[in-house]
Amino acid sequence: MTSVNALYSMRKKPKQARALATVEAVLEAATQLLLRQGYDRTSTNQIAETAGVSIGSVYEYFPGKEAIFAEIRRRQSKKHYALLTADPVPTTPRHMLKHLILTHIEHVSSNVPLHVALQTEVPRIATYETETEILDDYAMRSVDFLDQHSGLLRPNVDAAFLGEFLMRVLSSTINDYAAHAPSRLQEPQLAEQVVDLLERYLLVSTG
Repeated sequence: MTSVNALYSMRKKPKQARALATVEAVLEAATQLLLRQGYDRTSTNQIAETAGVSIGSVYEYFPGKEAIFAEIRRRQSKKHYALLTADPVPTTPRHMLKHLILTHIEHVSSNVPLHVALQTEVPRIATYETETEILDDYAMRSVDFLDQHSGLLRPNVDAAFLGEFLMRVLSSTINDYAAHAPSRLQEPQLAEQVVDLLERYLLVSTG
């Protein structure tokens, strides 16, 4: 696994302003090329040329294009999580579900083509560790929240399972809309219907 990690990891982090600018130029160039011609058709040489830097400068920070695109996807995942964990903290299960879905829609809608390209073209193993850490951290937060509202939840379902299940269902749903019906992301009824669906699953039936 070490060789796989090395393939998708930066060689080193930039510290000086010039180094930071170089890395940002490389990531921006790679993003443009990903949207223009796709992951498979993009080479490290093309990224360097588009960024206006030498190939040596690229290799100083990245072992190859795999690590470049992994860093782009990694940053997007962290942006999403920053939105997800920002204040205000949800106070009810429905508020929590609505926050999850609206946050995901906001993140995806900020750049639908990029989100779809990263999800469908960049290998998931590239950012497996980062995304697993994010999911595990949110799962812990979810367990705490769900435990506080355990009296409202359906019986005989583990809170840890519920937290992970909700995240995966929401992620799969929004990612599918982004790929196949992106215009629907802007329709308020999408968020409301998904919230209603999951609330019916999550909470004790009062009927």
